[in-house]
Amino acid sequence: MRFLLPLVALVVGAWSQQVPKGCKTKLDVVFLLDASYSEGSTNFKKQLQFVENFVSQFNVGPDAAQFSVVTFATSVHNEFYLNAYSSSSALVSAIQKIPYRPGATYTDKALSFAEGTSFQPQHGGRADAEKIVIVMTDGQSSSHANTLRQAQALHASGVEVIAVGIGNSVSNSELEAIASDTSHVFQVQDFDLLSTIQNQLTNAACQQAALHCQSAVADIVFAIDSSSSISYTDFSKQMLFIKNLVRQYNVGSNETQFSVVSFDSRVHPEFSLNKYPSKTQVLGALSSIQHHLGSTHTEDALNYIANNSFTAANGGRSGVDKWVIVLTDGQSTDPTETVAAADRLHKMGIEVISIGIGSSADQAELEAIATDPQHVYRVDDYDALHSLMMNIESTTCGYNACHGNKADIMFLLDSSASEGASNFQHQLEFVQNFTDKFDIGPDAVQIGLATFSTKPHGHFWLDTYQNKSDLINATGYVPYIPGSTFTDLGLQFALNESFTTSHGARDPSVPKILVVLTDGQSTDSMATALMADQLHRAGIKVVTIGIGQNVRKSELTVIATDRNHVFTADDFKSLATLQKDLQMETCRNEKPNTECGEKPADIVFVLDASGSEGVENFKKELNFTAEFMKGFQIGRQHVQFGLVTFSSYGRSEFYFNTYHDLQSILHKLDTIHYTGGSTHTESGLSSAKFQFYSHHGARPNAQKIAIVLTDGQSYSTSRTIQKANELKDMGIKVISLGIGSSVSQAELMGIATDPQHVFNVTNFDTLNSIQYEIKTAACAIPNPPVIDPECGGGLSDIVFLLDSSGSETKLNFQKMLNFVQDFTRQFDIGPKNAQIGVATFSSDVHERIKLDQYSDKTALLAAISGIPYDAGATYTDEALQYARTYAFQSSHGGRPNASRIVIVMTDGQSMNAANTLQEATALKSQPNMKVIAIGIGSGVNTKELNNIASDPQHMFTVANFDVLNKLNSELTFTSCQTCGFIQTADIVFALDSSGSEGQINFQKQLDFVQTFVRDLPVGPNNVQFSVLSFGTSVQNNFYLNQYSDKRPILDAIQNTDNVGGSTATGDALQFIREHSILPANGARSNSSLFVVVLTDGMSSDHAATLTQANLLKATGATVVAIGIGSSVDKTELNAIASDTNHVFTAQNFDSLQTIKEDVKKAACEGVNTTMIVTPSTTPIPDTTTTDGEIYVTDAVSTTQDFGVIG
Repeated sequence: MRFLLPLVALVVGAWSQQVPKGCKTKLDVVFLLDASYSEGSTNFKKQLQFVENFVSQFNVGPDAAQFSVVTFATSVHNEFYLNAYSSSSALVSAIQKIPYRPGATYTDKALSFAEGTSFQPQHGGRADAEKIVIVMTDGQSSSHANTLRQAQALHASGVEVIAVGIGNSVSNSELEAIASDTSHVFQVQDFDLLSTIQNQLTNAACQQAALHCQSAVADIVFAIDSSSSISYTDFSKQMLFIKNLVRQYNVGSNETQFSVVSFDSRVHPEFSLNKYPSKTQVLGALSSIQHHLGSTHTEDALNYIANNSFTAANGGRSGVDKWVIVLTDGQSTDPTETVAAADRLHKMGIEVISIGIGSSADQAELEAIATDPQHVYRVDDYDALHSLMMNIESTTCGYNACHGNKADIMFLLDSSASEGASNFQHQLEFVQNFTDKFDIGPDAVQIGLATFSTKPHGHFWLDTYQNKSDLINATGYVPYIPGSTFTDLGLQFALNESFTTSHGARDPSVPKILVVLTDGQSTDSMATALMADQLHRAGIKVVTIGIGQNVRKSELTVIATDRNHVFTADDFKSLATLQKDLQMETCRNEKPNTECGEKPADIVFVLDASGSEGVENFKKELNFTAEFMKGFQIGRQHVQFGLVTFSSYGRSEFYFNTYHDLQSILHKLDTIHYTGGSTHTESGLSSAKFQFYSHHGARPNAQKIAIVLTDGQSYSTSRTIQKANELKDMGIKVISLGIGSSVSQAELMGIATDPQHVFNVTNFDTLNSIQYEIKTAACAIPNPPVIDPECGGGLSDIVFLLDSSGSETKLNFQKMLNFVQDFTRQFDIGPKNAQIGVATFSSDVHERIKLDQYSDKTALLAAISGIPYDAGATYTDEALQYARTYAFQSSHGGRPNASRIVIVMTDGQSMNAANTLQEATALKSQPNMKVIAIGIGSGVNTKELNNIASDPQHMFTVANFDVLNKLNSELTFTSCQTCGFIQTADIVFALDSSGSEGQINFQKQLDFVQTFVRDLPVGPNNVQFSVLSFGTSVQNNFYLNQYSDKRPILDAIQNTDNVGGSTATGDALQFIREHSILPANGARSNSSLFVVVLTDGMSSDHAATLTQANLLKATGATVVAIGIGSSVDKTELNAIASDTNHVFTAQNFDSLQTIKEDVKKAACEGVNTTMIVTPSTTPIPDTTTTDGEIYVTDAVSTTQDFGVIG
């Protein structure tokens, strides 16, 4: 069954026995009831009972709702007309007396009667009433062609048609042809289930129940492309979109008026604003518009509208909003004239919205046509037009998606030093304007606010202010508290404090929304990602807004619920342009997933109904199942569900092809009985196996998933595991969920696909707390990889070493290849950018792709997809040896000036741990070499992975192959770090804290330093940091060896003293030479040494500064000098720095972040000039093996002596 599209899907609230709130009181409703032989007398009576229940909801009478019933079989019988009964009691009595007259199924005759007779004035049809036909049938019509023809005629008359199919004999295509559109098609499995769709059917009839623009008064003209580039089918979809929009308004001379102008080679004025005074008439006129064909003369349509459409003669009114909505799939024939015509409309004060459909629409032209960029919309195709409904409604009538609904909204505002007080004030104004659009109170929307910098600060909770004026006033007094950007602490505060019941959060039915605004990157990106994940798991919707150029889009995406909840503004003044989009996205009802992960899925639940459960706990299992299903769009093309219960025996409650809509399934769940008995889990699994046969609806292209819930141990563990293995052998992913303390962990492990698909909860009451984890395990929903624009175009040689051993399986190996492809897509591929090579290893090493084999990304992706799976043992050491001695040779595309990266992916331990350690050490000793190790699943050895990787920051693990994509952004970012291949470096920062700086600017220096720490591997075997500040005196914050972990360093940087006074730069340089770079304080003889000096002015003693700079450089330190602002002395900076290539200037402290990458690259180049990149020829003794294809017995000078399988 199909659900209502956006027109009805937004309806909130339960059905009651009264007229639905907002329902149009004047409705003319005609029921066409199938009375054919296939129904039978009993089912026909059930049909009448449904009609009786339906009409009982409405006020009946000449000024309210009127009803007519027509039955059809071989002949049509009008049971009574619309004006026959003016009271509900008389109407119900008449329905109960309708006789059953069986025959054939001539649906076409019934449709013809309704169109030609039922709505005539003499039979009660009213010009100002909505006209609705509800067709109910249990089979296909006797004359399909005639039925389609009569349905089209009925549509053209402006009548809304709802089609209800009952049972398995109906034709879906015929139902869709009968109905006004697919949102008006309903199906149930049998006549007993008719009551389950009564709510939806009522809402479909009562269009006003979802009518968002009922108070709007506007003149709206549609300019619709009717050119030859649009197919007949797509033109029909365009018209359906327009009809669904019209349905959202009250239509009339004192309400909203509509006009349509179509265009191709000519302009076709379809109807003027004052042509049709009722919605029914407008909808009928829309149904009659023809597809004309021709070229795309958009300019002529816009000129016609400017000259004619809004004139008084054509219905244009003064003092009302005037809108033109242009829909087109291509560029206009005369772009220059189109821009001129659009400009005429703009100057007339007419708001213009442009909608581009498909890839051929010209973005520049769309922007020129529209009033401003916020009035430009694009969709991929005509099917996606419906996704714009709420946007267009909100724009044209100010529809507020939260109006009348409850929501708990928390704002989390960045208050870091990079913002500044004036920009922070812009954030507060944004929150105030946002608040002004909502009803505020305990039964409406609640808003709280917190800020974060070095620490989070709660300013008011959700329930602190219960009226709009107090809330807006309080927002204006929120103080600016500058500091660093600890976004993770802000998110943690929101999770632990903001959404608690003690601070005003309401019950789980009220949406919880967090809106995060920030102008920069977080201080600890990993901690931020982890806290964001916890918010997502808690069911909190997270919206992110990035402001300015220093934000990282990938981090915004990680924090947000998904990509659709990420917004960006060019600067703080541009925040206002996001108001409407944020309001809509904040309050939008989340759509159910159409797929499970990236494809449709067939999911069967296997529920324990044994005696140990009890009736109440069994109901909690069913409730868990229902809540899980609500997260998906159910249907033949989307997700299908089946259900098995088991106790003393297994029972299939329903199959994949039994129900195709959520309501029918939920109704069935309410009727499933608890059986009690013993725990024959094996019988439940055996019944589950039958669910996946094609005649029960299982699809070959769908994922196959079984979710087993049990509270105890099975009657026969061996038989249970045997039956579970049969499921797994069919390619079915099995998830086991144990409830309580009586379950057997060993049995749960035996049932599940792997340990990562085993879950436990303490009792039945906590079942719903694990919904997120079960959905993630079932669907392996990946976060799409997003990385910075700065990353991906660099000069890198990247070699993947892929475990192809027997433990992987062919399916998992393919998932690994998919991961490599996703990684590859984020890079520019070619001899001047990134090159990617691939080798596989098991018992042998196979070189699959050389670094320089493909310079075209498309060809490279195709080659990766074709890599074969080998199976065999896990000789990781030989793969590492291959990478060291062979992969980066110039003959294979290796470049001496490129960073070299090896990415090892494995699901187990190597066959020879000692050799693997030896080879990993030798590989990492190569210049410019970075080694990343990825372990997949529970069979890996993390100690070995750490030994393989360059450092702990380059070692990753994931639970299974299905969640590999969660690593993609993180891995790409790690691979792209400019200095990521440095093994050791000692970096000392000297920060000017003289009186000319001030506290806020000094804080911006601290933020700048933190970006370096965040992006580099920290530790005694990697990069060490020291920080000191100087003014009149020198204050050392910490030495190189004081901290070995990243987070303590980040915290310590924030405690750097702001000394004040004069600028004793020379004293700072002397302190570094005499103290900071001594071995006792952590300096290492085998490490590159950097000193980075930041200052905003000339030193107090120029001569002393030059002397101390020369002495420092004489120690071998590379000195980088950064001058900030207009008061610096460029000559002095040159003298301080190692050379002019190590001198940088920033216009002001806000511009520091813009030179970050340049400074990092200069530092890296200082290291690289000391490194000669040559393949290793150092022999590693006694690594002879006959298990693989690489043999090493003596020292060799070239890799050509190795027998690598190509």
